[in-house]
Amino acid sequence: MRMSRSSPNRLDLAIVFAVAVIANFTYFFFSSGDFYFPDSFTYLAPARSFLSGAGFLDLFGHPDTVRTPGYPVLLALFGAHPLPIIILQHLGSVALAVAIYLFVSSRTASRLMAMVASLLFALDVSTIHNANKILSETLFTVLLYGVFVLTLQKRRLALIALLAGALVLVRPIALFYFVPLAIVLAVWRLSMRQITLFVAIAIALPAGWAVRNRVRTGAFTVSSIGSMNLLAHRAAGALAIEDEGDDFKKDLNDEQSGLQDDADDIVQKALHVEDAQDLPVAIRAPYYSSYAMRVIAQHPFAFVELTIRGLLVNLFDSDWEAVAIESSLSPEIIRLAVSAVPVIVFAFATVGAIDLWRRDRALALMIAITVVYFIGISAGSEAEARFRVPVVPQMAIAAAAGVEAVRRGIISRAAASS
Repeated sequence: MRMSRSSPNRLDLAIVFAVAVIANFTYFFFSSGDFYFPDSFTYLAPARSFLSGAGFLDLFGHPDTVRTPGYPVLLALFGAHPLPIIILQHLGSVALAVAIYLFVSSRTASRLMAMVASLLFALDVSTIHNANKILSETLFTVLLYGVFVLTLQKRRLALIALLAGALVLVRPIALFYFVPLAIVLAVWRLSMRQITLFVAIAIALPAGWAVRNRVRTGAFTVSSIGSMNLLAHRAAGALAIEDEGDDFKKDLNDEQSGLQDDADDIVQKALHVEDAQDLPVAIRAPYYSSYAMRVIAQHPFAFVELTIRGLLVNLFDSDWEAVAIESSLSPEIIRLAVSAVPVIVFAFATVGAIDLWRRDRALALMIAITVVYFIGISAGSEAEARFRVPVVPQMAIAAAAGVEAVRRGIISRAAASS
């Protein structure tokens, strides 16, 4: 049941805006132009290739089937220059903080809840850190939040479906997000005709990109990255877990190297080539995924353990090292402070989700399916704090509901004891 509405407080909005601007642009200023992550160059390559008129090519001059076009197109619009993109991303985070306040204040009657949710997002270290990198997380987070809010409004299904398809073109991890969305719409008793139309529109853009890949490479795929990750982070990760060594990263590197060699041997024998690495990723990817699935099937318990580890890392990892680099404070103090925040937020978010289920079931359901999908789908050896970034708005809203529930409990107990 939807709660009563209240008008947004202008002073609150000014505070949220100021905090978000200060947090984002202070980090931007002290980062000293450190805008790159290893993945950054895999986005810049197709953007620069596109600008040169050569088409959507990867670092090796092959048709790119690893990166989807959403973020590279944004980079191309700004000439693939990092500075304007970084500024835009920080502004996007600021706008999102304000949008969270407006949404929560309009859906609930709680000024406290609106302030807590927006400030938790505005001050989230991983969100700010990733906005300061040439990475797709900020654009993806903004689009995902738009899908989240529009779905709760149960209007403009065509727009929601179109945005769901656009999400996939920004990050392929959203490929199956339309499925839980369709299930939610069915639970809300939308007609089968509406749901069918929603699904058709949602898969149109990804299908179109898959057709492009088929024409350019012979492989009908939205992105080859899933196959690559299945081998390098799920199969190799399961084997690294089974090694039970003291250094997971070292074990993972060893297993990745071994599986890569084995998979390349399979490709070379099947396609009669001397070196599999000379082939485009799109050609190798099906062989990689097939081999990875066989390895995973042989080590199911290790794979489950890897997934649990990935879930915990995605939920509780922090970017304290990045903050420590830019700060004069003791790294140990920063580690303790920053690392504690995800745990506290998760605890309040759990309480808040339970409370929302009683008071606003639709909001609780949308938060749950969004967080579970995106935290779960990236729960392999690749797990890290940045994979939590897209669902920070939803977790902030749930945590704010938890703070509100705790406040009501304290007041209720105080009243009962007086």
